[in-house]
Amino acid sequence: MAQPTESTRGKSAAFTTDVELTNLVVIAGLTAVLFAGALAIGEGLGEIPPDIDWKAFFVVYTVIAFVPWGTPTIAAAVGATLAEGILDFFEGIEPDEPFGWTGYVVGFTVAGYFMKDPSNKVKLAFGAVLGAFIQFAIEGLSLIVISGDAVSVYLTALAGNTVTHGIILGAIPLIPVVSALQGRMKRVMAPAAQQSN
Repeated sequence: MAQPTESTRGKSAAFTTDVELTNLVVIAGLTAVLFAGALAIGEGLGEIPPDIDWKAFFVVYTVIAFVPWGTPTIAAAVGATLAEGILDFFEGIEPDEPFGWTGYVVGFTVAGYFMKDPSNKVKLAFGAVLGAFIQFAIEGLSLIVISGDAVSVYLTALAGNTVTHGIILGAIPLIPVVSALQGRMKRVMAPAAQQSN
């Protein structure tokens, strides 16, 4: 499939579905490998009570910023979920894991909608924060439903994870990383864009 040019990516609201399964698997696999490495590093930083941790969401967001909005975005979200699932498997699967996995798919997919134009820093930052908020809004429900914690605990964890995942390890590193990669990605995508004309 021909990649859309940067200008058409930013303007198009269409949900892309005409991507070969092989390409989707590659996107999911690449995201899973990159995010698993980032998660392993984040584990070393420990956790802030009640349930605030350090996950480098900007790694997934970077992939999402450079793939077409649509099924490739979902493939990246699934890849991130696989990475988390693999680490969960080694740490021991708990009943709350499906909440987190669902949060990853929904949060990263919604974030991708705002990241269609990698040159728009405001939308990149907004998508990064919103994606982290949605991800933990869903994952954190397990604190109430399964753990029986108070709503105040849920809201504290939601605010904390939105800051750590969406701002500190989300928007802040995402913008310079995307800016640095943008010129390189233009060169990679240019031949495909020319073939489509």
